[in-house]
This record gives sequence, C-alpha cells and structure tokens, in this order.
Amino acid sequence: MAEQETQLPEAPFPAPPPFWRHFTTANEGRLKELESISAEEPPEKLPIPLAYLRPPPPPPDSAEVYTTFGQNQVIDPTKPSSLPRDQLLFNPDDPNLNHAVLLSRLTKSLMLNFLELTGVLSLDPTQHEEKMGDIRQLVLNIHVVINMYRPHQARESVKEMLEGILEDGQREIEESDRLKQRVEDYLGGIGKIESHPGSESLAQTNTISANGGKSDAKMDEQRRMWQMIHDMVD
Repeated sequence: MAEQETQLPEAPFPAPPPFWRHFTTANEGRLKELESISAEEPPEKLPIPLAYLRPPPPPPDSAEVYTTFGQNQVIDPTKPSSLPRDQLLFNPDDPNLNHAVLLSRLTKSLMLNFLELTGVLSLDPTQHEEKMGDIRQLVLNIHVVINMYRPHQARESVKEMLEGILEDGQREIEESDRLKQRVEDYLGGIGKIESHPGSESLAQTNTISANGGKSDAKMDEQRRMWQMIHDMVD
C-alpha cells in the first residue's frame, strides 16, 4: 500500500510530437543550402528531418476541409455542409429559420439529454453509448447554428463600431462649437475695451495717480480677457 501511495505518474501531460526534434539550427542550415543550390526548381522530395521544416501548402480553393493534427477541419464553418446532412436536426434551407429560437430549443434538448444520461449512468452505466451519441449530435448541431450566426455577429460588431465613431465625431463637433462661442465672446470683449469712450485718455494718463480708479478698471478688464484665454486653452 505504501508503494502504491507514493507512486506518481511519470508524465502528467502528453509528450509533444516527435518531429520537434528536427527543428535544429543544423537542419535549418541544410535546408537553406539546398534551396540556394536549386533556387529555380526547389527539390520536391526532401529528407524526413528537413521535410518537417517546410510548412504544408495551403488547401486549394475547391477544398472544404483541411487536416491539422491528423483531424479534418472545415474551412468555412458558417456553411451547414460542415455537418453531414443526415446529422442535421433542422432544415438549413428554410427561409423562415429563426436561429435564436432554434438555438434555444437545441440547448434545452441538450440539458434534457444530460439529465437522461445521469439517470442511465445511475441504473446501468454500460448503456451510455446511445445517449452519448444523442448529446454529441446536439452539440454538433449547436455548433453549426452558432457558426451560421457568425455573419450577423460580424455585421452587429461593425455597426457598433461605426456608432462609436459617430458619437466621437459628434462630441468633437460640440466641443468645437463650444470653443467657437468662447472665442467669439473673447473677441467681442476685446472690441468693447478698444471702443471704450475713455480708452485714449486712459492710455495717456495711465501713470497719473488722479486717474488711478479708471486704470484699475481697465486692468481688471484685461485680466478678465486673459482669464478667458486661459479657459479656452484649458
């Protein structure tokens, strides 16, 4: 018992693919050398250690699937053809198809099948395969419906982004109008100072103490103008 309790798994995670060992500096140099020698016509067949350094070619335009990690993946998952026709639980060609309602129904069916699976496991766990197949089919159909809804999601995302741009532009216009009004008020105030009836006499007698009160009033008006300039800058 003590030996079994102290025994630990050798690898908690699966080992990486074995071809990672071929990604070495020496192999990269050999590949570049071969490509430089036959630059016009690159060799079609390479030694296995060097062949792993070349990425696979992209799938042709007519292809519907591509292979990654030994499994076929659908190129365009928005098409209902990503799932065999006999496994679809709905008609994708229905013009009145409501994706939201269909997705809600499939989700509820998935929850019900999960509850039924728990009942089967509690009574006879060996009979789980049929119910697991139903759950797998429901999950695949849900995946297809979600992918069919992707174009609508993209349109809504673009719509939301454009609305944000319009709101930012509207705020900039309002700020420009507000700044324009403050500049007009400032220019109007300067005009009032210049057209003051005693402005010339005030300028001539600015150093005379007898007109100190008028000079102070002019200074106050100038301070107010400078304060308006600071406010506009802020």
